[in-house]
Amino acid sequence: MDLLNSMKNLTIKQLQNEGEQQLFKSIAADIDEIPTEIVFAEYTDKILLIVSQYQKIGSMLMIQKDQVHSPLGTDDIYTTKVIFGATGEEQQVAARYLAEAIKINKPLCIFINLKSYDIETVKACKDIILDLKQEK
Repeated sequence: MDLLNSMKNLTIKQLQNEGEQQLFKSIAADIDEIPTEIVFAEYTDKILLIVSQYQKIGSMLMIQKDQVHSPLGTDDIYTTKVIFGATGEEQQVAARYLAEAIKINKPLCIFINLKSYDIETVKACKDIILDLKQEK
């Protein structure tokens, strides 16, 4: 069973007006002719993101956005922590880029497993994630 099929049946229970349930937002797309599965879910205290080209979840990272105040103004700082999996710099850079691009406002739990971490692949993932995030 592939990642997308297993995620389709999961639900997120959120406090909403009439107690309705919201499904994970997911999509399968080809990026540079490589099947890519992306799952996006937003909880009240975290964001979950899975980006995979291997039909496996891959490395798990947590990304936290903080702000640093200085006399020149306020800057955003993204802290990346590998929870498990590969500790390669490529995964951390790609995960941080995605967190910054989708403008996280709460901690991001990201599972990332790409065949290539080149900028074109990561930007294509970003565009798909932004589309998923905006869907209602």
